[in-house]
Amino acid sequence: MDTREEMQKILDSLARQRDELIVQAHLAKLEVMEEWENMESKLAQLRAKASQVSDSAEDTARDVKAAAKQLADEIARGYDRIRKLF
Repeated sequence: MDTREEMQKILDSLARQRDELIVQAHLAKLEVMEEWENMESKLAQLRAKASQVSDSAEDTARDVKAAAKQLADEIARGYDRIRKLF
């Protein structure tokens, strides 16, 4: 194989890798946006639950607080998943 063929082989390999990375980056972007939208929805739910705590009776407030804590943990894990995609 001469130098020109070797260089072309290297360029072809790099072009293929680049194309694969473009597709992966696009898919990752879609995954991040989907996860982000999910976390935004959960955050809205958490805000609603937080406002219920002050308006509820004590027993109900404890239940709402537990549900809100669980939701907050889910949001934190979702943000961690998003960070790992970068």
